[in-house]
Amino acid sequence: MHPGTTRFLLSLFTAGLFAVNCQAQWQAPAYELWLRPDFDNQTVLAQASLTLRRGPQPEAELRLNAPDLEIHSASIDGITLSPEKLGGHWLIKLNPSLAARLELTLKLGYLARAGEGLVFGSDYAYTAFHTCRWLPCVGSDLGRASLRTTLELPAGFGSLASGVQVSMPPGSPQQQWFEAAPYPLYTLGFAAGRFTRVSQTAGDKTLHFVGVSDASAAALQAKFKTTPEMLAFFTDKAGLSLPHPSYSQLLLPGAVAQEMSSYAAIGRQMLDPILDNEQEDWVIAHELAHQWWGSWISCEAWSEFWLNEGITVFMTAAWKQQRWGQAAYQRELDIAARGWQRAKDANFDKPLSWPGDYPSLSLKRAIHYSKGALFMHALREDLGDEAFWAGFKRYSQSNAGRQVRAADLQAAMELAAGRNLQPLFDTWVYAAPNSQ
Repeated sequence: MHPGTTRFLLSLFTAGLFAVNCQAQWQAPAYELWLRPDFDNQTVLAQASLTLRRGPQPEAELRLNAPDLEIHSASIDGITLSPEKLGGHWLIKLNPSLAARLELTLKLGYLARAGEGLVFGSDYAYTAFHTCRWLPCVGSDLGRASLRTTLELPAGFGSLASGVQVSMPPGSPQQQWFEAAPYPLYTLGFAAGRFTRVSQTAGDKTLHFVGVSDASAAALQAKFKTTPEMLAFFTDKAGLSLPHPSYSQLLLPGAVAQEMSSYAAIGRQMLDPILDNEQEDWVIAHELAHQWWGSWISCEAWSEFWLNEGITVFMTAAWKQQRWGQAAYQRELDIAARGWQRAKDANFDKPLSWPGDYPSLSLKRAIHYSKGALFMHALREDLGDEAFWAGFKRYSQSNAGRQVRAADLQAAMELAAGRNLQPLFDTWVYAAPNSQ
């Protein structure tokens, strides 16, 4: 099977598209977690403190998107609450006094078991994709929140989590990480295990290459050797420095490929082709690019998910053009074209910002990933390199830390082009294609 085809099929599982995008009166802009992984039983015992802010109207119910959590305690200001599991949610009823308050702190005790979103090996554990399977989410996965994560681990175990590591007293069994900036919930996560870790500086940033216990330092350095060059390339094109002081790449068994705030989880099945062909560095580039486009700058609605993934697929191709030449760039575009063709063959071609329901994840990816990347290439061809990259930099700089819609990209590109781009955006982004 062609390597590009294999890569596309494997990557069907890497999107993180499994959130419940519901409207909620209550939002949780800050989470604090204490976690104790049990590697023998493949569970995580957890305590959580959620800062809650309500919408403009009092709301007597609080809904937690946490279908697989076993919640055993809940309280607000010492008032014991009784969560009730209803389908894929936990429902907590609030008395009139609590419902009328603008801000609350909800404390939860719960157990998370291995499954979708929480993966265990014999001496490691990590989260990916299904955030609400281990975190008691309030609102949509697209909502942004800060996160403080405290892990209590066996001796000899290391950790990795969203944000920066916090110094703890010598000998403490706890390791703590803090993501102070609000990031989309689907990019928040943690990992723990017997890790091998190699670090190096890249300008004013620190890169960490991390693997489970059977990974050697030499192998990690060999596989991730192009990361510093990629970092410089994306920094230049964004006009923005990497948002965290360090970036970690966690190498794991299997086919995982998931961006997190400040790190990425990458499976060997996705990366090891680089040992036979050094140009197969796409997964490193893709997940690193997400530190800007998809995590720091994220879509406002799932219908705009192409702004996360289409841009990142395109930027991976642009990196390959920079590093490996025009043929490598064209190869990535050809892979995207084959992906989009699958949607056309299924008679399900849609505009990029189409808000409807997709019959399959494969078709959704064909539009948001593949067609999205080809639209970015079409923009580049229409504007020319100088105006395109100027507009792209303007888009990145003006939207850092924000949620975006297609109109934000259009506005930045029109300023750089000095003309109206509505016809081009109508053709690709807004208007229904001829093939329905």
